[in-house]
Formats: sequence, C-alpha cells, structure tokens
Amino acid sequence: MTNAILLAIMLAIVALNVVAGPRGYRLLAEAGGVGRKTFYRRMLAAQLFQFTLPPIVGLLVLGRIGAVTELPPELWSASAMLRGDAPAVPVDPLLTSIFGVAVLVAIPLGAFLTWRRNGKGAPAYLARLSALLPRDRDEVLLGAAISVAAGIGEELFFRLLLPMLLAAFVGGIPAVIVAILLFGLAHAYQGWKGVTVTALVGILFTAMYLMSGSLAMAMLFHATIDLMTLAIRPAIRGAWRKEAA
Repeated sequence: MTNAILLAIMLAIVALNVVAGPRGYRLLAEAGGVGRKTFYRRMLAAQLFQFTLPPIVGLLVLGRIGAVTELPPELWSASAMLRGDAPAVPVDPLLTSIFGVAVLVAIPLGAFLTWRRNGKGAPAYLARLSALLPRDRDEVLLGAAISVAAGIGEELFFRLLLPMLLAAFVGGIPAVIVAILLFGLAHAYQGWKGVTVTALVGILFTAMYLMSGSLAMAMLFHATIDLMTLAIRPAIRGAWRKEAA
C-alpha cells in the first residue's frame, strides 16, 4: 500500500509538470526584469519541492535511504542486462572513473565550442529554450542553482525511486523504460522535440547509473549538462557581464 501511495504521488507530480510546464514557460517568455527573477526562483523551488524532497522522503518512509549509494535489487535485472553479466553491486570503479573523466572533459570542451560560436547565435537545439536562457548575472546564478538542484533531484526521482516503485508492478526493465519516458514528458514545456531529446538524454543518464551503479555519477553528469545550458554558455555569451535590471 505504501508503495502504491508513493507511486501515485510521484505520477501526480509528473502530470502536474506535463500540464503546467508549457504555461509556465509562456509566462517566462512574456516576463521581463523582476518577473523573470521571480520565475527563476519559483523554478528553483519547484526543483527542490517537487523532485528533490519527495524521493528523499519516500526513501526514508520505505526505510530504503541506503539505495542512494547502492543499486537497489529492483533495478538489478536492468543493470545486468546492460552490463551483460552481474549487476553493478557494488559500484563499478572502472566505469565510474571513465564516466567521471567524460564529465571533466565535457566542461572545457563545451565552453570552448561556445566561445567558438560566440556571435553566431544560439545552437538550433537551444532555439526552443531561448526564453529560458539567463540574460544577466543574477539569472546566471539562479540558473546554476537550478542546474545543480535538477541534477540531484531529478536523478533521485526518475533514476532511483520512480523505477523502484514501478518495478513492483511491471518488473525492473519495464520500470526503467517507463521512468525514462516520464522523464521526457516532465519536460513538456520544451515541446515534443524537446521531450524526445530529453528522453534520449535520460537513456544516457540511466545507462551511466545502471552500468556503474553510481547514482552520484549520473547526478554529476546531469548537473554538468544543465550547467552548460543555464550558466556556463550564457556567461560566455555575455550574460555574466550584464547587471540585473
């Protein structure tokens, strides 16, 4: 019963984002000055109270907080399938190191490519998110906070507790697939192309987690991608030099 209640709460949170997300994004596109700062603060609060706090509370209620550091049994079948052998219990040090190096390389590489494109406009894949990108120093700082919160909270939500709960009803491998699809749908404000891209990125985060057994590594990579979009790229393109209006 507890599992079903927690699952219903998490599915309701996803549904809320599917319905309310596009409207919120339109409001941001129309806002200016103080209105944008207010929206960013609300977005940060939403990350904390919708995606970070619920899975932490849920894991505590279930007495499963240890799943944050060790791959839970519900996901062993999916992990074993991706690895081709035993699940990643304990954490695989080799794959974790490889993924860690990839994250470290991604930051300077992304910054360099942004610098090379400076003055040529935003990449096509960011066009739909143009209104969301920070425009001054305060927004860059808020964007960085949102990125870190999303990296931690969304991984706890979509990579850990949600598939754990779903696994009791549909099995481990289908649960992981459903969680990836819901991760994409939760970003409905980005439009259907954005939902598709987000789901594909969700596959990458899921593979990193299930293959290495390290949720922290998936969190780090997720936060890095968001930081590139919401903080590092805008800062390089001049937002950091602009004082808040």
